Amino acid sequence: MHALQFKFKGKPEDHHIVHDAPKPVPAKDEVLVKVKSSALDTTAKPIIEKEMPMAFFIHKLKDPLYLGYHFSGTIKAVGSQDEVSDLKVGDDVFGFLQYAPSQTQGAFADYITVKHNECAIKPSGIDFDVAAASTTEPVTALQALRDKGGLRKGANRQQKVLVVGAAGGVGSAAVQIAKKLFGAHVTAVSSTKNVEQVKSKFGAHAVIDRSIEPGYVQKLIEEKAQFDVILDAPCVLPSSATKLLKPKGVIVTTAPTGTMYLNQSKMALSSKKATWISCNSNREDLDTIGELLTGEDKLVVPIDSKFKVKDIAKAMAKHADGHNGRVVIQVENGW
Repeated sequence: MHALQFKFKGKPEDHHIVHDAPKPVPAKDEVLVKVKSSALDTTAKPIIEKEMPMAFFIHKLKDPLYLGYHFSGTIKAVGSQDEVSDLKVGDDVFGFLQYAPSQTQGAFADYITVKHNECAIKPSGIDFDVAAASTTEPVTALQALRDKGGLRKGANRQQKVLVVGAAGGVGSAAVQIAKKLFGAHVTAVSSTKNVEQVKSKFGAHAVIDRSIEPGYVQKLIEEKAQFDVILDAPCVLPSSATKLLKPKGVIVTTAPTGTMYLNQSKMALSSKKATWISCNSNREDLDTIGELLTGEDKLVVPIDSKFKVKDIAKAMAKHADGHNGRVVIQVENGW
């Protein structure tokens, strides 16, 4: 099969197409997926550069290096009919490969194998590009708000959420999920160019323009603003942001940081918490995202651009230089 192989410590253009990569064979509890579309995220550079500790936690750091986590495609084989009774050959599915130290596969390839309960049926009416683009970031946002932040449907009071990095992949999904799924009041933080999009497209109740108000954290503290959950997607908030938490409030980052550990230390005897989210691909959460994509008040997942997999260097340059939405990779017929 075709697959993109990358070079550790190399540049995006230091890759080559392997025409005879071994086609994976599904284990008993797995399915074989022919990949149609994928999408870029922020993990390629740290993996290629072997940036520690992040790279270690999300991919095996040994050659050969295959990348790409998001996927949508069609099941071509199942490991065992006895263990995989909920999916069948011909089903269209979407999901993402697990971010784990043991991960050796990459979705920039003709085929991947995944556990049957780590992918979900692609919603009808949603094309493969949108499906692939709607995996890691929305699931991360959902798990951060619900599993780490403690948001719940039908709470006896309206919960309040602060989302930093509200125009990014995780942040834009978090604004919508907090509002649409949990009925929370959402205050979002973005740069000037994205303020209108965050408010009108993603639905934030209030938007802080960090370009105009770089000292917004101190201003919120002085205004005695309080939040149940703070999602710091780009991991940029100072430690003083913990003053914005309500009792039992949680500040969640998308990676472990020095500030997070400092916050954990200073709040050790408090009801408040600081933690980080490492997303997990599972059927239930992917189904939830699928329902949001097709519901009456649809989840919006912006797509910036689309590149054939053979043009991955151009796609990665676009992703690095500035994008407004997901950069989608066409795998099928893209070699």
